[in-house]
Amino acid sequence: MGEPIRFKVQRDEREELFRKLQTAPAEHAAALLAAFELLQEAHDHGVLDTLRGAIGAGETFVSTAAGFANTPEGIRTIRNLLALVRLLGEVDPSLLDSVVQALGHGSRGRQESAVPPPLWHSLRRLTGSGSRRALATLADVVESFGNERNGSGGFNRRGSSLWNGAAVPVFGALGIVVAAALWMKRKN
Repeated sequence: MGEPIRFKVQRDEREELFRKLQTAPAEHAAALLAAFELLQEAHDHGVLDTLRGAIGAGETFVSTAAGFANTPEGIRTIRNLLALVRLLGEVDPSLLDSVVQALGHGSRGRQESAVPPPLWHSLRRLTGSGSRRALATLADVVESFGNERNGSGGFNRRGSSLWNGAAVPVFGALGIVVAAALWMKRKN
């Protein structure tokens, strides 16, 4: 029996691409014009020069960032950022929204009065239910912070994942902000 004849068409990929390129302007004229306008705007505003510089300095940036990441400050910064992200994942969005709203209301109320309130009036406001609630939250944060400290002045790493490491001071600051916001939100 005879062997089948192998028939293979040799395609010139460059010629095929050239044909597609010749028909592209007619098929995509509006898109090409928009792309040229965008390119011109980027050039006019210096975006292309900035990108060219960023690409050229990429190796310098990476080596500088790697050098910083190998320092104790860089390691602490990375750990603190990770703890802050973990902390933000633990916070209820509705609580954070109420803090933002309370801070907005409280700051507007303070801007309207040019004369500071008397000390007795401020102390009397602290005895209200909203202020006591905020102070209780702040007291919980401070107590938890104290419980996480061990005798040598460091942090107790065996605690819950929420209070470990750098999240303690961040959560403490958040507790102060929440307490202040709840205090400001309380109606007079």
